[in-house]
Amino acid sequence: MSEVEAGASAAQREAGIDFERLFDVAPCGYVLAERNGRIIRANETFAAWTGRPAEQLVGKRFSDLLSIAGKIFYETHFAPTLHMAGSFNEVALDLVDDQGAKLPVLVNATGGLHDGEHVQILFAVFRATQRRQYEQGLLEARDKAEATIVSERATSELQEQFIAVLGHDLRNPIASIASGIHMLAKETISQRGARVVELMSGSILRANALIDNVLDFARGRLGGGITLDRNAREPLEPVLRQVVAELQSVYPKPTIETRYELADPVDCDRMRIGQLLSNLLGNALTHGAKDQPIMVDASTSRSELVIAVSNGGEPIPPQVLERLFQPFFRGDDRVKHGLGLGLHIAAEIARAHEGMLVARSDVKATTFVFTMPLDI
Repeated sequence: MSEVEAGASAAQREAGIDFERLFDVAPCGYVLAERNGRIIRANETFAAWTGRPAEQLVGKRFSDLLSIAGKIFYETHFAPTLHMAGSFNEVALDLVDDQGAKLPVLVNATGGLHDGEHVQILFAVFRATQRRQYEQGLLEARDKAEATIVSERATSELQEQFIAVLGHDLRNPIASIASGIHMLAKETISQRGARVVELMSGSILRANALIDNVLDFARGRLGGGITLDRNAREPLEPVLRQVVAELQSVYPKPTIETRYELADPVDCDRMRIGQLLSNLLGNALTHGAKDQPIMVDASTSRSELVIAVSNGGEPIPPQVLERLFQPFFRGDDRVKHGLGLGLHIAAEIARAHEGMLVARSDVKATTFVFTMPLDI
């Protein structure tokens, strides 16, 4: 015995530690093997996991105790890496006990030990049953989530394509009805008939607006977004006046008061801005107080275009105000007519113009304000 070993033994005796016993009953498996993997010694913990007495493991190769996949991995990857690098840590393998049952384990190995003449390998083996179950649960949850996402995406795309096709195909019959109404308006008809034609014209106006919103929504969800045809060649004010006049003819009450202070040119998509105003004004006419006027204020400054629509009536609750621009939102029974897309599309038009649409509401008025920079 060397002086170092003698000193260590003396220190162990003084501390009252039986390291041999600690080796055998350690909470992990210890296996000492020759360089070729043949077992020289295994502790009791490892032997119990294999279902064999420790002395029966002597002479077996470590790889003999692994599953078929583990044997292949050990011979082709584990052992070569261990011999080249001197160690290999946290390798997930499956032990096979004497009954053929598999035990998930993690293996650490050190290959630089010497008994004086031969290189030896020390394997430290840890049970990993719960860890393997946890990892398997994560993989299953990931696969399930991915399958759900794929399914929902396919369903969503099918629904959106259906909406787009339906909205497109609705234009033809509506165009035919609009032509018939236009022809009737030129005929000599009674006062009552003229009123019916007027109401039908308003219905056509609302139907076309609804189709526009549906198509824009479907296009946005399918990746196309709101398309713009911007130019500053023609004035914006006539478009806004036409929108107000059309909606006022459909909704005689409440009255719509306007103020325009627009300096040309305004570089925007005039039809889209008209659609935005139509959606905001339609919302105000539907939900605002019928005995209070609606205010439309459109103005430009050096840096921005501002269009504001205000109406009286009950204030919108804060929790509803936060979600007004979400598609199909029906909170607090605000959406009594249509699909609930008008404000969402208006917000998307504002965003496409590099602008923003905000809403504020109190006991005095509910106001939607569209702001668009003019120097973009």
